[in-house]
Amino acid sequence: MAAVHRRLARNRRRRYVLIRPRVFRDRSNPLESLDDFEIYQRYRFRPDTIHFLVNGVFDQLETATKRNSPVPPLLQVLLFLRFVATGAHLRLIGDSLGISESSVGRSVKAVAAAIIAVFAQATLFFPVGEIATKVKEGFRRVAGFPKVIGCVDGTQIRISTPKANEADYVNRKGFHSLNVQVLIKTCRYMHT
Repeated sequence: MAAVHRRLARNRRRRYVLIRPRVFRDRSNPLESLDDFEIYQRYRFRPDTIHFLVNGVFDQLETATKRNSPVPPLLQVLLFLRFVATGAHLRLIGDSLGISESSVGRSVKAVAAAIIAVFAQATLFFPVGEIATKVKEGFRRVAGFPKVIGCVDGTQIRISTPKANEADYVNRKGFHSLNVQVLIKTCRYMHT
């Protein structure tokens, strides 16, 4: 009698398990099938800048495996840029390039870490030690903000149409501008 109950329970469990076959999708290069304007609309970067990013983080994103079909570094960077540009759900971003939601999540995390590891040392400098303590004290004195070591803000400043490289100055809203970011360290302004 116990054997019959075990068999019935096993059969019930099997009914609810969906076995899906593995699907290997074509992962062609989207930069080859889109023109420059469409690439900029989707990823908010020009193809040259995307290739610069890929070349910078390629070694950290490349995975050597014979077990499965890894997502190439170019597609990982494109997934990251699409996520950052649109803020859409991972499933929607993956559907646009034929990649699963979980792979998109892993790619976004890996590219973010790679960009920080490769490019942050050359562009971001945070105060440390005694200098950090002085900056924190300055912010507390000036604005009443405790434990702050800097503020960053950015804006688009409208400009007249430039004669050279006009397309490089068109922002996502369709007008010509300069993207200006300011880093503030207690009453000292730094233009970046």
